[in-house]
Amino acid sequence: MHPFLKRPARLLPFILFASLGCAEMCSAARFQAEDYTAAFDTTTGNVGNVYRTGDVDIQATNDTGGGFNVGWVEPTEWLSFKNLSIPTTGDYLISARVASESGGTLSLDLNGGSIQLGQLAITGTGGWQNWKTFSKVVRINSGTYNLGVYATTGGWNLNWVDVVSCQQADCGHAIPGRVEAERYSGFLDTTAGNTGGQLRNDNVDIELTNDSGGGYNVGWIDAGEYLRYNLNVNTKGRYKITARVASPNSGAYFKLKINGRDLGSRIGVPNTSNWQAWQNVSIEASLDQGMQELEAYFETGNFNLNYVDFEYLGPTDGSSSSSSSSSSSAGTLKVMTYNVRTTPAGGDIGERYWDNRKAELVKAINIQLPQVIGFQEATSEQHDYIRNNLGSLWSSSPARQIIYRNDAFDAVQSGIIELIADEWGRRTSEWIKLRRKSDSREFLFLNNHWGVDGNSQQGSANIIRDRIANLNQNWSVPTVLLGDLNAIPSSGPINTLMKQTQLINLFTGNTFNGWSATANVQLDYIFASKFTVSGCNLITYREGTTPPSDHFPIFCELNFL
Repeated sequence: MHPFLKRPARLLPFILFASLGCAEMCSAARFQAEDYTAAFDTTTGNVGNVYRTGDVDIQATNDTGGGFNVGWVEPTEWLSFKNLSIPTTGDYLISARVASESGGTLSLDLNGGSIQLGQLAITGTGGWQNWKTFSKVVRINSGTYNLGVYATTGGWNLNWVDVVSCQQADCGHAIPGRVEAERYSGFLDTTAGNTGGQLRNDNVDIELTNDSGGGYNVGWIDAGEYLRYNLNVNTKGRYKITARVASPNSGAYFKLKINGRDLGSRIGVPNTSNWQAWQNVSIEASLDQGMQELEAYFETGNFNLNYVDFEYLGPTDGSSSSSSSSSSSAGTLKVMTYNVRTTPAGGDIGERYWDNRKAELVKAINIQLPQVIGFQEATSEQHDYIRNNLGSLWSSSPARQIIYRNDAFDAVQSGIIELIADEWGRRTSEWIKLRRKSDSREFLFLNNHWGVDGNSQQGSANIIRDRIANLNQNWSVPTVLLGDLNAIPSSGPINTLMKQTQLINLFTGNTFNGWSATANVQLDYIFASKFTVSGCNLITYREGTTPPSDHFPIFCELNFL
């Protein structure tokens, strides 16, 4: 037995029992977790001590609608529910209402496991009574079944399971696949009427497109508008996300969001010469399996959108099977800088406490799957947790402020550059020279954490300026310099790097958030020489009200010259 509410109520694989309440077979049914027909629980007695006797652990729920939920779920437990009636063979949206502090996995089946429906990956919802619906689309033949829920892992509560025909529910765009811009499920348009006059009769402006393949595009886009789409992500993993855009203007931008979180920083729309001259713009990001909501948020107007493609690149679990997709792209290098906020910082309680944010911080890193990361403020404890949870394919620099994919790179040399101390003490730049295994290309990577006062910053910039050319063989070796420089753009120390070295600043935008959802000043940077940049993103991922650090990380994908 476990202390009440210390673990989610145990989920037993149940054979779900439900009275469908239909005169004929229904194409939609809800099974309340506590109304199981059969179950297996690994411990004796109902820990919650409510609703019914037996070994399944049941408690009152705070979810909308009240009632009860099953909790204290342990691996291998299951519940089964009787009388799932499927009138017509087809696609069905199956949804589980779950609460979990840290996440887990459940699997679904029919008739005692004889028909497997697959797994649902559960992310942390923020607490044992913070409820979220996780869904997937499955193909089910007509018939009457027992529905089973099996705890692949424990650590979650279950309120109910829904099964709804895709003829009645929006089962989403299948991913991998294409999302046509005009096939939205929600929108905000700031002008009345469909200016293009095509396809739909709401306020979104739709016209026929001249792009290859024909069809329609959304146009007459204004700043602040958005389009939303339901996605059915069949495979968790890393995706190349490509938007098809056209514009005769420069300076247009938009964002893509999943479930309200940015997939990256703003995406620039190139000047394609006219409204029907189409080009691709792409980012890479990780997606969870199941139903997700995609939002295209238009920070500016003056461009057209035809579609968004999602191409699966590989898994994100750090296994060897992911190495080809995450580290073998010809000529590319994916880097990140992240001030992770040191463990013993005073006043870091609640969501700011390291143990409460560390899993979320790793998720923020995995959104873009970098190959080399520079950390600032990381203690040994923080370093070990991050590297171990990213997987065995990561190795560390001697000072443990840089980690890199060991399936992609070998370390050649490394060292420390002593910078100018400030009121907090020693300041350094750790550097490492890495050799890429696929083609033996070498590059220099410098991770920096400068002081908080102007004298320390300027002195550190001068030292870097004077030392870096010796390390990169007079700028013949591709070089990345990044970190928390504590200096604002256009300040003297930043200008020293940009005007007195061959480094180019790759990212401009606010990065220091002070534990709020929005950053208000740029203190973090990525500079490079002998690279071009495919794109940079500010990773603003958060699961609660507070980000996982008081700095947002920057990710850049670079191309070797």
